[in-house]
Amino acid sequence: MRFPDKQVGLCVAAMVSCGLAAGFRSDDLQDTRYFMELICSVPAEPLPMQILALASNAGKANQDAQMTYAALANHRQPHLDCLAYLSQLVLYQINVSKLPLLALIYQNNMSWRSYRMFFRDPSMATSKQTYYDLSTMLMKVAATMPDTLVKTKVMHLMRCSGTVSLAAAACSMDVLRVWGRWVRSEGVVGKSYLPKSPLSALPATGVLAGFGNNFMTNHAFGRGTVAVPVAWIDALVPHARVILQAVRLRNRTRTGKADFSGQHCVESTLYLAETFWQSSPFMLQRYGLGWWALQLPAVCFIVGSSSFRQFEQQVMKAELEWNARPLSPQMTEAFDKISKQVCSLSEQIAHLQLSVNGMMQPVHSQTAANLSMPTASSSNTQARAATSPRIELEAQVGLSSGLSSVHEAVDEWFTGLHGFPAPPLLCEQAIQRGQRLSKKAIDNLSRRRHLPLRIQALATDRCWPLKKALAVYELVMQRHSLSLAELRDAVRLSSPVRHPDAKGGKPAQSQHVNRSPGLPLISISQFAVWVQKATDDIASMSISW
Repeated sequence: MRFPDKQVGLCVAAMVSCGLAAGFRSDDLQDTRYFMELICSVPAEPLPMQILALASNAGKANQDAQMTYAALANHRQPHLDCLAYLSQLVLYQINVSKLPLLALIYQNNMSWRSYRMFFRDPSMATSKQTYYDLSTMLMKVAATMPDTLVKTKVMHLMRCSGTVSLAAAACSMDVLRVWGRWVRSEGVVGKSYLPKSPLSALPATGVLAGFGNNFMTNHAFGRGTVAVPVAWIDALVPHARVILQAVRLRNRTRTGKADFSGQHCVESTLYLAETFWQSSPFMLQRYGLGWWALQLPAVCFIVGSSSFRQFEQQVMKAELEWNARPLSPQMTEAFDKISKQVCSLSEQIAHLQLSVNGMMQPVHSQTAANLSMPTASSSNTQARAATSPRIELEAQVGLSSGLSSVHEAVDEWFTGLHGFPAPPLLCEQAIQRGQRLSKKAIDNLSRRRHLPLRIQALATDRCWPLKKALAVYELVMQRHSLSLAELRDAVRLSSPVRHPDAKGGKPAQSQHVNRSPGLPLISISQFAVWVQKATDDIASMSISW
């Protein structure tokens, strides 16, 4: 989950952990949808075992398209908990990728059933993924590990690992066959009846959750005993409880088309939100300020509060008391350090929210194009900055290196990437604290701001979604083989902010974009023609943006 692309990192983490726990084949993962159901509490001791079932009617062993179920349960160890990783993925897709899952269920719109759970990009959420889509994500993440993974059938890793784990725990062959849904060795009972109940392979679920063969008398994990405030759950999935009540009433009174799958999906989402908070101290301990959830204002406010600190201590204490493997003695020290950092972030959230809300308001194109970077221009700020140290750009505003697409450049400027808030917000706060921007920082910020502001201005002028305006510059970049740096330079030189008679400058139309040696120069007038052509082409496309 430290992978730069959070969607890919979270998807791989959930895919691997759930695939291992449920014995998924590649084709199972390719078509896994949001058919999930919190089916029951197994009366284990001392803590009941909550079973979350993922339903599917696809897969190579399911030629008759019957609905089959795979059972998932919380793992004894927090960093191996498949439901914790699944909660991270689902809540990321709802809050960041803006998957309208709950809204569609509330509207009794059955199109929510087309959403896949594992996908590389939100635009692919309604399509069955290919083997290549999922294996590419897995191999990208594996390539960042110290020992690079080399395997031909990479998507079979989870199923192989789960089988070996069950065999090592002395599970019977009958349990292995039911868990793995092997058709040829199951007969009619195993093929047609047992897969319809996820409890058929309950011993396998207990073993793979880390509780061994005696899970019915040994089911104990500390974080599961700590109650999560309802308000925290509601902050992650606003209105989910209202939606659940409405769907239940509709299903009971038959006032609309019955959607019991939607009801189960909302119930499961609420349970995953609870799991999210129970595992949050460990996510903070492992990922620190790089944890994706800190970009959500509600989460950052809660994590920075004293009540979360108390909750965190309760979870730590419970894990120490209940788990067979005590937590690392360095955990308390790590939590103290991270909590202090997060508390400093929480005060930035109000400004960040205002910044995001302001971005959604209509902005006149000339105003948008002339939005300038915060600099120490006022006399008061200059007086404070005179004795303040200069701070380098990356340490102060968290600009990302290695960006390659227009989409990433826009995201970085308006919402921030890799766990950092938007650069303008952090710059403004640094200046308010009396810190001066170095010349390198100012120049770098200037080069980066023009492209996202130009895209925002185009969207406002033509009443387009931001995604449609962004596509114009993506098209220019692809047609003329420009790098992101060259595109930024061209937009900056042709910006209305730049006056032709500016000191040390040439008339904008006579300047050329800096390119690598051997490549033809690009004049600003030529670039303007390219942009106009791409704008006309995008405008003529009958695509729902």
